[in-house]
Amino acid sequence: MKAAYNIGDLVHIPQSVVLIDHPPGEVEDPQLCIPLRIEETTAPTVGIVTKISPRGYVRVYCEGNTWSVKDDTIYTLKKREERD
Repeated sequence: MKAAYNIGDLVHIPQSVVLIDHPPGEVEDPQLCIPLRIEETTAPTVGIVTKISPRGYVRVYCEGNTWSVKDDTIYTLKKREERD
């Protein structure tokens, strides 16, 4: 089951997740455009959700850039009270 993300959520991005940079605009599916660049995370990192796509991608801001990632490769960071 896919997690429901909201704009502004903090998310955990594990190691070896593909980050896709594509031209800004109304592209709903990054696989339908030519990416400007693609990177793979070398260590776990944290991002902030900036946009949700109905096609299985989430836009996240991390490490100074905005990227698209597949929504099933990231995890919402929960508040301490929610985990206990």
